[in-house]
Amino acid sequence: MIVKKLYVPWRVIADQALLEHLESGHPARAKIEADLAKYQAGFRGEQNLAYFLDTFQKDDWHLFYALKLKDCQIDTLLLTPTFISLLESKNYAGAVRFETDGQFLRRITDWYEGYPNPLLQVGRHRALLRKWLANYGVPQLSIEADVSIAFPTTIIENPGHLRHVQEHVFHAEHAPLKIEKLMGKYKHTGNLAKFFPQVEQLLLQEHIDEPPNVLTLFNVHQSELQRGVCCDKCRAFDMQRIYANWLCPRCGNKSKNAHIPMILDYFLLLGSSMTNKQCREFLRVNDRKLIRNLLIKMEFRPKGNGTGPGLYYERPSHEWAETIYKKYRQIKRR
Repeated sequence: MIVKKLYVPWRVIADQALLEHLESGHPARAKIEADLAKYQAGFRGEQNLAYFLDTFQKDDWHLFYALKLKDCQIDTLLLTPTFISLLESKNYAGAVRFETDGQFLRRITDWYEGYPNPLLQVGRHRALLRKWLANYGVPQLSIEADVSIAFPTTIIENPGHLRHVQEHVFHAEHAPLKIEKLMGKYKHTGNLAKFFPQVEQLLLQEHIDEPPNVLTLFNVHQSELQRGVCCDKCRAFDMQRIYANWLCPRCGNKSKNAHIPMILDYFLLLGSSMTNKQCREFLRVNDRKLIRNLLIKMEFRPKGNGTGPGLYYERPSHEWAETIYKKYRQIKRR
């Protein structure tokens, strides 16, 4: 069963939001676009692995996708009554090569480029997870650490016939078979059963689910962000509220929901909470009642005390953010 679903990464959604609010000539755009492409590619690899695991999952397979704990981030964690499996997903084109000295290379056409060794990476995650569990009083458990290569078109080269590469690196389509073998391996030797509920609860409880501060990551100041309601046709931040619609004075485009992705962007770029005043300033709207009604229609409920400045709205869930992203951003091509 899937305990923690796989969502579009916060980093992807936040990068896209930042790009939406920067002018076309901003010096940070190229770096942000490269970062966005990197995380989108990584997410495609995670989706491919999840497809095979979801297709063949069993009741005692408890899957956690994109699990972020205090000390480490794990692409996929499988919790079973007898062992834990960590799967690091990699989406590489061409060929990957594991050298006998521990070096890891990627080959495209006729040249190689060095990359961090994913086996060492997932091994570090295993060590950090052991330490993290120990801090909660959970004893040493059986933890497997493997690398999943997203697509079968990627060639895995192992010129030294290294046993740990043969056993722990495979294409995503082979992941269910790998898990089945581990189930047999630990059938009578695993020691996780009595700690299973505790570990599952801890993983869910301690998962960190919040977007990164992309303004700090890319050295962008709040004052550099374009504000207003953006037209999804001409990309101008000049839309005006006319009766029950947003109207773009530049291209004449009309929209009923142009404010929705802008409100998501506020929570991604400027903070985990938002007041009516902050929303008005971000959307460049003066009507307090309009903003309140729009937020209520979006099913936001105010928190805090009083009826005015003491009220605020909290950033909604990752699932909500993904829904808005897919509806208003993912299909766009800049």
